[in-house]
Amino acid sequence: MTIHYHRTLVYATSLMAFFLAIFFVDASANSITEENIDSAYEQGILSGKINPSTYSKSAFQYTYEQGLGLYTQQRDSLVNISYDDWLNNVNYGAMPDGSGVDPNSVKIEPRSATGNIERFVKDIRKGDIIIVNSAGFGHAAIATTNNWIIEMSGGGNIINWTKTGIPDNNHQFRTRDWAKNHIKNWIEIWRPRNGIGSSAATYADATFWSSTHGTKKNRHITYGIVAGPRTTNPNYCSKMVWQSFWFGTGNKNVATGTPAFITPKALPTYFYKSYAPYKVGRY
Repeated sequence: MTIHYHRTLVYATSLMAFFLAIFFVDASANSITEENIDSAYEQGILSGKINPSTYSKSAFQYTYEQGLGLYTQQRDSLVNISYDDWLNNVNYGAMPDGSGVDPNSVKIEPRSATGNIERFVKDIRKGDIIIVNSAGFGHAAIATTNNWIIEMSGGGNIINWTKTGIPDNNHQFRTRDWAKNHIKNWIEIWRPRNGIGSSAATYADATFWSSTHGTKKNRHITYGIVAGPRTTNPNYCSKMVWQSFWFGTGNKNVATGTPAFITPKALPTYFYKSYAPYKVGRY
């Protein structure tokens, strides 16, 4: 995935760079064959999670290689979960509609990007889940108001994401600025049903930005992907969003399960039907 540079802040739009780094570090310990990829791709299609007309095999291969690196890092903490099972649990890196992005696909042209940013700013609402639909597993954030977005940005020394982590990696942006940072890839807004997003957003703001709900940050979260799904610090982009609905919605059955790894593109699938997010738009 592409790492963007915004002034002196370096951040990742997705988890791609990390997965690639880990994949190459551990390549000698894993054997990827065309047969492995073919089999997993077919299973994804048969399960209904991959739409082959919008998620090509070449795009899936890219995701498969990323995922193997992550699975390798998590293997010691996983109990009797094969890589094929792990892929199924993370939705094969597909969006809820079964689509996926080829890393070689054409990026958005500047002219259409400007229009998309304007539509994004107009449509965003407090509690919306935002997914950057880039190659691989993507990136995620949450709108804490109609005007502010919080994310775990990633970036930094990606090899140490499973070791030292990246300190103080939670960031808040105005909606327009966030969109500008990520608009080179397609962005999707997903809105949880029955207004549940508002309480999740309030929780996210207090837990991952400011305990007083102010604009001045007093929460300092380390970026890391090894800790379990209920650990709030360290955290990573899609886990932070999922936790906002798991912890922040009272005794309602909103978010499902505690998956070993929560992928950005699969976020809308981790909800009970009554609150399952629907797609507002693509920008």
